[in-house]
Amino acid sequence: MKDNKKWWLVGALIWMLIIFLVTQLPYFTGERTASALNEVVTKEHNTTGTGQGMIDMLNFLMRKASHLSGFGILAFLFFKVMSNYRFPYFFAWLAAFLYAMTDEWHQSFMPGRMASFKDVLIDGSGALIVLFFIFLIRRRRREAGSL
Repeated sequence: MKDNKKWWLVGALIWMLIIFLVTQLPYFTGERTASALNEVVTKEHNTTGTGQGMIDMLNFLMRKASHLSGFGILAFLFFKVMSNYRFPYFFAWLAAFLYAMTDEWHQSFMPGRMASFKDVLIDGSGALIVLFFIFLIRRRRREAGSL
């Protein structure tokens, strides 16, 4: 393995550790996030009893965006490690998806957390989206180089 591939692998392992630790911490539960959002929105708008529907929507969007981006970054790191191998897009996606499954399983043991296969699908979607953009960028660069 080339030296730069080793660094990408180290980056992927560190990112996996960060995901693991975030899952481990009680601060990132849905209730805690909603409570923090409610406090911020209430202070920012100088209101009390801000619509719970808006807080719930913001909470949902923030939490799912973190799933999409977190596992998108992981897929990018895996892709960089596997880019010289056969089928790097597929194996980078598969590695991110399998890690998402193990992360949700791990989350099922944490107090105040729930495992959700929907979150695994969102994680896999984030990985797929990032890998699709990598594919488009690489194809565009190849086409630009052949002109």
